[in-house]
Amino acid sequence: MPLRMVLVGAGHMGKIHIDKLASFTDVHIVGVVDVDTAMARDIAQKYGTPWFGDYKELLGHVEGVVIASPTETHHRIAKDFLETGSHVFIEKPIARTQEEATELVDLAKKANRILQIGHLERLNPAFTKAAPFIKKPVLLETRRASEFTGRSVDIDVVLDLMIHDIDLVLSIVNNEVKGVRAQGFSLVTDNLDVASAQVEFTNGCTANLTANRISAVKERSLTVFQKDQCIFVDLLNGKVIDTIKQGEGSLETTEYTADRLDAVKHELLAFIQSITTMSVPIVKGEDGLKALALAHQIKRYIAEKQLQ
Repeated sequence: MPLRMVLVGAGHMGKIHIDKLASFTDVHIVGVVDVDTAMARDIAQKYGTPWFGDYKELLGHVEGVVIASPTETHHRIAKDFLETGSHVFIEKPIARTQEEATELVDLAKKANRILQIGHLERLNPAFTKAAPFIKKPVLLETRRASEFTGRSVDIDVVLDLMIHDIDLVLSIVNNEVKGVRAQGFSLVTDNLDVASAQVEFTNGCTANLTANRISAVKERSLTVFQKDQCIFVDLLNGKVIDTIKQGEGSLETTEYTADRLDAVKHELLAFIQSITTMSVPIVKGEDGLKALALAHQIKRYIAEKQLQ
């Protein structure tokens, strides 16, 4: 019996999600929801499914929901679906505030429902290729840059782009944050368009993160420094360069090319598997909450510094 699923949010990411969902034989798309009913209709007709202007019409009628609507709506929609028995996939970030995210995590536990967050860089083939090499990092550097697209302008660059790398860093270090320093500014939108942060952890590791959504060039990279080793991960082009100290003044460098993978399709497959087996999702609600908490800590530091 195919899982009955609904897509809420027919924008850029929603279009990507429904295309993947439509390719699964074990999923029945019950409908597409968007407040812009013309947009919902156009997408729904392409995949032969009904469209709705209000997600509440489907509460209690689906096993799972994929939420790809604006961030400010995540909490309200996810809460309603969880309370009516549906499993929930939410595009990052999990919610607008830590309080909202905490409520969703607690509600999913109470209802025994799957809550998965769309931090898809965890599934990036270059990252999964490099992961076995990462043992005890001392310094991490992430760089994420894109041209201005005009999308996601309801949130700033920290929640739009940097949060991908925040999640990666937290998954690698798995330690408490000791302190944060950060800087950022707005150029095109009313929110931060560029941000840089330094995060110190209690185990001594430091992470430097930079995000820019008004760049002339695209970049998505992670560099890990640990004893006698440097691991460069090109998340954009699927390359890993592993440099190891062999002796005094001697280095050995090995380059790897990661297998190609449709990360969105893979994360949705993982969501479906978690539903059918009631297993822990690949990126839990708690992971989304931790990433959001650090993102807001970075945003607060920038805001307070700008007031000085």
